[in-house]
Amino acid sequence: MENLDSKNWNEDRYSELNAYFRERIRKQLDEHPDLQQPKTDRRNLQLAEIIDSLPLHDQLLWQEFLELDQLKMHLDMQNYLEGKGSPTDFQNRFIQRYRNPDDTASQW
Repeated sequence: MENLDSKNWNEDRYSELNAYFRERIRKQLDEHPDLQQPKTDRRNLQLAEIIDSLPLHDQLLWQEFLELDQLKMHLDMQNYLEGKGSPTDFQNRFIQRYRNPDDTASQW
């Protein structure tokens, strides 16, 4: 596994990209004609198809988001194994330790 450096973690940037892509993907699904066809064909639409339909700038931002997401997962696992941070519910997912309880816009 590549060396993941916690100094590269940027919570604000992660939240910004998370919110951006949540809205961008929703909009792309509603507006892009090539992505409408799978709904009528009852075919499963893959996330990669959605990302490939985005402009190059968004695809590069997606790569940045994936790198931050991988780092976040690594840090969450490290904290769990070291007994630090928020508890984990493996039946569901990691509990959002970065989320404000009053924040209604949860991360993916």
